[in-house]
Amino acid sequence: MEKIKVERIFDYPMEESVKFFMEREDTAYDIQELENVTQWKVVKEEDRGDKRIGTKEWCAHAQIPKVLQHVVSPRMLTWYEHSEWDRTTRTYKFRIEPIYLKKVVKCQGQTTFAEAPGNKTSRTFQMMLSVDIPVLGSVAEKLIIDLLKKNEEQDYKLSLDALTKGLGAAAARGK
Repeated sequence: MEKIKVERIFDYPMEESVKFFMEREDTAYDIQELENVTQWKVVKEEDRGDKRIGTKEWCAHAQIPKVLQHVVSPRMLTWYEHSEWDRTTRTYKFRIEPIYLKKVVKCQGQTTFAEAPGNKTSRTFQMMLSVDIPVLGSVAEKLIIDLLKKNEEQDYKLSLDALTKGLGAAAARGK
């Protein structure tokens, strides 16, 4: 099993940041700008007041190491993300359902927004991944976690850029 946990600080007030990222019809930036994402779409979404429940379909691409190529093909890099955005806790929980290898891949996580000192926003992303394939599972987990770390870094930069463009420099630190 592999885990990732990353906290990012945005130089904007929390309420404005949460509204910008989580309460809009579109995404803050084009998700396909992420290096390993080829396609992303909302399959269904339902607003239930304090919660928004959704399913998204993701397609990715990545170099598959030779040791995994007999188990994993490029078409297997598609999955559903089942999610719940809880407005009261400011937590976005998700569970990944792979299209292929459903019984061996387990993945879930969450992103939480909180106030940070100096009228800033803390965004903490955490995820757990388990690939239950003898011998090769740990290789697959490491590969996927490494890709997700790169995507998280790229997501932070794209999010920061979108937030700055969307809210403007004057909104930083409540100015």
